[in-house]
Amino acid sequence: MACFYLLKVIREPLILTQGGAELKSYATALQAGLLMFIVPAFSAFYHKHASKHSRTFFINRLLMFFITNLLLFALLTMGGVNIAVIFYVWLGIFNVMLLAQFWAFVADTYNVRSGQRLFVIIAVGAALGSLVGARITGLLLPFIGVAGIMVLAALMLILILLFSNRAVAWVPSYAKSLSEEPPSHTDNAWLAGFSVVFKNQYLVYIAIFVVLLNFVNSTGEFILASVVVQYTENLVATMQSSLSLTTLQGQFYSDYNTWITSLSFLVQILLVSRLFKWIGIKGSILILPLIMLLSYGVMLFMPVLAIIKIAMISEKSANYSIQNTIQQVLFLPVPRDQKYIGKMTIDTFFFRFGDLIYGGFVFVGITWLDLPLSAFIASNVLCAVLLLFIAWRIGDFNRQQVRKNLGNSAPRMAAEIPGLNISAGVVSQFTISEQTFIDPDIGDALKFRAQRASGKNLPRWIVFDRYSRTFIFKPPPESTGREEIIVIAEDFDGLAVSSKLIVNYGPIPN
Repeated sequence: MACFYLLKVIREPLILTQGGAELKSYATALQAGLLMFIVPAFSAFYHKHASKHSRTFFINRLLMFFITNLLLFALLTMGGVNIAVIFYVWLGIFNVMLLAQFWAFVADTYNVRSGQRLFVIIAVGAALGSLVGARITGLLLPFIGVAGIMVLAALMLILILLFSNRAVAWVPSYAKSLSEEPPSHTDNAWLAGFSVVFKNQYLVYIAIFVVLLNFVNSTGEFILASVVVQYTENLVATMQSSLSLTTLQGQFYSDYNTWITSLSFLVQILLVSRLFKWIGIKGSILILPLIMLLSYGVMLFMPVLAIIKIAMISEKSANYSIQNTIQQVLFLPVPRDQKYIGKMTIDTFFFRFGDLIYGGFVFVGITWLDLPLSAFIASNVLCAVLLLFIAWRIGDFNRQQVRKNLGNSAPRMAAEIPGLNISAGVVSQFTISEQTFIDPDIGDALKFRAQRASGKNLPRWIVFDRYSRTFIFKPPPESTGREEIIVIAEDFDGLAVSSKLIVNYGPIPN
């Protein structure tokens, strides 16, 4: 993600200074056209190699391909060749293909229980990478130029290539996926990516959701770009700024992307895991459509740069944190073919198909219908309503898919917690054994809490560290008494078991 945001910041001013927001929309649509050929080629490649190589094979081959591309782009840029359009198209394909394969690789590496817990943490790394990439581009661009940014991005990809094999080796055995099934037989491997999606109703809903989501997002970017171009051109024309048009737009997008990545990072760290706990996947997937409905509703009545910028930052932050994590979790309970070629097809072709529809919409709306900006905003309001309905259906299907592929057993108590006799006025420590509570579900993890048997909080002189399962006691000097403590072990789905701990305390014996 740091690599992508390094390149994304230089992509925007390159395409906008050459042809403006309209050419940007057509270049985006061209990506979908190219993916119509790339997806079948990858499907054939997958079926040829899936049964012969390790999990890292596909992502490593993509990394080597894109590293070579970046170094070539850097050479062309240093030679004075105008690569704005081709680089814009390439970066879009780079983004969706590499990210799709990364998350397919992760979903194939972890089992469902471990993935449901750890994807939130992995996504924190993605958010942090986005933040770093967006920020350092604005700082380094004046010193190393566009070609230097491309070389730096290539070096980042080389580091990823070196780490990929170690990443698999470091996953604990209890967290690894048990699925190593070979690819299913197909008469036409070139069309397998599309057939895998269309034969599964769950994947069809996800594909439709992705198409609509990207259409709304791309249309929102067009709305923002139109206003940014108008605003910066006015600054230059009226001599309110001594900076060039490219520099003004580059600074705007650097600040814009920094806000998005910063907010995404905070939401990812502070909110996403809690949302999954409070309202589950089904409730969490509704959040982005609701934000879109509110944002474009406000934008429709106040279409000014400040409002549009805030609305787009809110939308993209939720997309890159909450929605991005959900999008990966949705593929945990599906078979391996659906993880690799089904996910690849949805995250590349169907993702960019939304751009294709958007490109046609912009062309017809501007060239033939001469639509005002408010018409594009209104279209996003309508799409947000439709996204709400589809998100609700995906939530239902995901719940059915998880129940079908993975039951959940409650944790159980394997041993009694022994009673304790401690001295008042002295610090004592006690750690509950790992073998006290056991969860029969592979990959599931337990979280612990403690309270008084009455349900009240522990007294101040008792501290419980839920991560190490350790109690620290310091009863008041010369005090005597008895505390009954309930220790609760709870799994990811909220099923729990408890055990009682009796603590007797009194003065230090002579």
